[in-house]
Amino acid sequence: MKLILYVILINIVYSNIAYAYLDPGTGSMILQVIVGGIAAFFASVLFYFRKFKIFFRNFFNKEKKKDKKN
Repeated sequence: MKLILYVILINIVYSNIAYAYLDPGTGSMILQVIVGGIAAFFASVLFYFRKFKIFFRNFFNKEKKKDKKN
């Protein structure tokens, strides 16, 4: 197990330079992913907030109906 960790550590420390190229399309794709993720997050929060609100509205309305019957 230690040997594997040493090999991974040596590969990270002594890695070669990667002459990578990011074209302009990659930057816009990354921006779209970030904006889409933020939009999906807020949509899911809104969806579950509405369910939460409906649940408590029904819960408290049932209590009011019980009070009116008595």
